[in-house]
Amino acid sequence: MTPERHDSVAAYNAAYPDSPIPSEPAQRHALRGYHAAMNGVTDDVTGSGGTLTVEFLPGGVPGPGEEDRVGTVVATRWGSEPVLVLAPRVPLRAAWKAIIDRWPARLSEVQDTLHTLRTPTPAA
Repeated sequence: MTPERHDSVAAYNAAYPDSPIPSEPAQRHALRGYHAAMNGVTDDVTGSGGTLTVEFLPGGVPGPGEEDRVGTVVATRWGSEPVLVLAPRVPLRAAWKAIIDRWPARLSEVQDTLHTLRTPTPAA
């Protein structure tokens, strides 16, 4: 399954205003993400063959003691374009835990892992 693609950070941020990628590079690089032991996740889905980092938005993965939050998991070229939406509206800590428990090296494996997560139902 091909992920939703945005050709710029601005286009992604317009589509997902509740889970934005920070506009400042220093803030973007400070986010806690997943990059398969600093090697990057191999893009075996879109045909680019490049390496990607998986990011948890907004604000990165909640740290220990922080409340979990619902957000969007994306893959980028180290915080730059294009932005591939892997899982919208998922609990970020659960997504992080599922990924690090499996330790995927390919984007298709990340997608398979995230596919098992349920999107939370909004409170009535």
